[in-house]
Amino acid sequence: HMQQDYAEAAALLRRAAARDGAFVVRRARLLAAPRAALRLDSEPKRAQAKQRLLDAIARYDAAKVASPTDGVPVDFGVSGGELDAETGKPVNLLSKLSKVSDELGVAACEVVAAVEALEPFNPTADPTRFFGTAEGALCPLHGAWKLQFTTAADASFSSNSTRGAARTQQFVDAVKSTIVNQIDFLGESAALQQLRIVINAKATSPRAVALDFRYGVAHVRRLFGLPVRVKLFLPLFALFAIAKFVRAVLQLLRRQPKAPPAAPAQFEVVYLDDELRCHRTGEGNLFVQLRPAAAALRGLADA
Repeated sequence: HMQQDYAEAAALLRRAAARDGAFVVRRARLLAAPRAALRLDSEPKRAQAKQRLLDAIARYDAAKVASPTDGVPVDFGVSGGELDAETGKPVNLLSKLSKVSDELGVAACEVVAAVEALEPFNPTADPTRFFGTAEGALCPLHGAWKLQFTTAADASFSSNSTRGAARTQQFVDAVKSTIVNQIDFLGESAALQQLRIVINAKATSPRAVALDFRYGVAHVRRLFGLPVRVKLFLPLFALFAIAKFVRAVLQLLRRQPKAPPAAPAQFEVVYLDDELRCHRTGEGNLFVQLRPAAAALRGLADA
């Protein structure tokens, strides 16, 4: 029945892209996963569920390389498909992947379903323990993480987009309550060499962390086609406030109904062990990360 499940999942993803229905997307996730992975009674061991996830990510990476456009092309801003025009939040790419290829859409569904199957086996009841304290180095989240998979457009990079391919990693300092997202762009032709986003973070529950995006530092190597070496400071908190004001004015001028409250900037850990971390953001985007040593050992590509 596997082939039939995959075909139905791909069809549902196409419907989700047209309707953007949360139910349709969730149903597609479930159908795309191997049936055994969704039966907790037949998959009692956490190690097996974890391996299924890593295998699913490897298949997704292979499908992405084989796709005609190296995944969904995403460029900066609303016009580039990175941010939602109404909310200014990162776009969820899950329902768009099947437009690239059925194989890529199904592979992404397998990853999402594998995370959901792994979630009940989470061995860390309090991932934010010690976060923001002098003992923050003992926090399970503390340290470096390399991105392996995400549905978030702002963290997705491909070689056929203007901003180019990139490697993404995150540094959590649980002592200083800060998180740094670091994006290293590949290839000498890329305008940016590196982008670092600095975020103030606060644990709001044993599994959730609130995020306050403060500023970015962009290392520019090309400007108007000319080679340069420039470092730019980007006050994100001010830019976000201006963007929010502009959207509110446009809604008023167009006499549009007031937009619903934006999802909070936060993430909630759904699985965490000594080498693997899975979390969902307030917008519902999924992230899967590995410790650098584990990523190198397992030979998984960077997202």
